[in-house]
Amino acid sequence: MQAAGWEEQIRTLKQIGCDRFFYEEASTRSARPEFQRMITEASKKASPVNRICLVSSKMDRAFRDLAAADEAITRPANDNVIWLLPDLSKHPLDPTDPTQMLLVRMMGAVAQFERDRLAERRAYGIAKAKKEGKYKGRKPTARAKAPEVLRLRERGFRPDEIAKQLEIGRASVFRILRDHRETT
Repeated sequence: MQAAGWEEQIRTLKQIGCDRFFYEEASTRSARPEFQRMITEASKKASPVNRICLVSSKMDRAFRDLAAADEAITRPANDNVIWLLPDLSKHPLDPTDPTQMLLVRMMGAVAQFERDRLAERRAYGIAKAKKEGKYKGRKPTARAKAPEVLRLRERGFRPDEIAKQLEIGRASVFRILRDHRETT
């Protein structure tokens, strides 16, 4: 799950009957260690007698692009790991059902198109602002992300993992943790 709208996502997942949750705050470019851990764990535990259903409240919360969705659903590491995406279907996805897979691919293509167009508009806006001398660049992020660093640390993440997920330097993570220790 991603940070935006966690409460709503958790509510949706609990209504379906989910009792285990994986949280991840990652941009579209960085690695997704929690997502990978979830897939690996499910693949190790799933068997023909004990199929595991991974659930994401929305397709775009689980997959970054159409290729990632297609890979996870149609070519899982373990065929006994299945997906349920309630925004597409009330039932787990069947990768052998051409109608379901058409829907998955169409929705994935639309989502990817929207993300690509957003990136295009953002790049245009930045170029225009730079030309007009209004673009100041990105604000310093490490100190602004101190609450997120502390929250991830409380959940047991290592400094290297925190730095990667929040896209800040490892030294910044250690500085934030040190400052927090000194003030408490």
